Amino acid sequence: MLRQDEFEQLIARKLGLADSAVAGGSRLHEDLGLDSFRLLELCLYVIELGVDLSEANWLEIETVDELYSRYRAGPPTADTRAQGAAPAGVGVGGRPLDGPAGLAGRGMTGAEAAATAGTAGALALPPPRFAGRFLRLMPVLPASTPFLYELAVTPEIGFRWRYRGSVPSYPQFEQELWQGVLTQFVIESIETARPVGHAICYNPEFALGYAYVGAAISADYTGSGLAVEALDLFVRYVFDIWPFRKLYFEVPEFNYPQFAGADRGNSAGGALEIEGRLRKHDFYRGRYWDRLILAVYRDSTDGDAR
Repeated sequence: MLRQDEFEQLIARKLGLADSAVAGGSRLHEDLGLDSFRLLELCLYVIELGVDLSEANWLEIETVDELYSRYRAGPPTADTRAQGAAPAGVGVGGRPLDGPAGLAGRGMTGAEAAATAGTAGALALPPPRFAGRFLRLMPVLPASTPFLYELAVTPEIGFRWRYRGSVPSYPQFEQELWQGVLTQFVIESIETARPVGHAICYNPEFALGYAYVGAAISADYTGSGLAVEALDLFVRYVFDIWPFRKLYFEVPEFNYPQFAGADRGNSAGGALEIEGRLRKHDFYRGRYWDRLILAVYRDSTDGDAR
């Protein structure tokens, strides 16, 4: 087992930080500056080290000290491993949305390869994946509407999401729920089976091969990085089902720090590119903010899908 100073050095090197930048009291988000993408990368990395880390555990961790305490608790038991095992095709330690559409380096799972070999040339393709290690995508049903409405109007989330802080009536929200939407899912916790977020694909342009995507997550998940797992599943799903070349995220400038770790301008392994900037487009708290248009491509590593 690593001593705490060795553990801190390992974390620092994994994150590309100076050893001196990581101390026991360092807060993962505020002090180390980890955005959602890098937080999930760290979460999967420490699980790979053998840490018994459930969704509830991860949501409680704020500092390197607390992360080291989980490490010292030892590896998961056989029962815990079975309950928390990643579904087929989910690589522990793999970085979501790295490489084109988050698909770079994802080979066939053993089950997929066996199924393909066993068909003696017949077409055998796996279904889309709807579940990760912590979160899964669930259909939007009539019973989902109250949760989605609450998510859209709650003060902590509403100003960043669909209505930008305004509060529609419930009948208006119901009427507009599928307006312009190609597909959408409720994001659900695997551990608790409760709804925690919303993912949508909207304004598709089939002739030109693009659409827009977005996601929102409950306030108690903000800053955990877990939302990235659901977003990665959703982007893969959309690319699996429809022949889009790329997907756009419309991001108010004050939301951009949550995406910065996946921006190719900041990380060579990132999958997102800033392709547009609408100057002073959104208004919030007494000032105008730019709106950024980020794109994730299906197959290209140079941002040019041909």
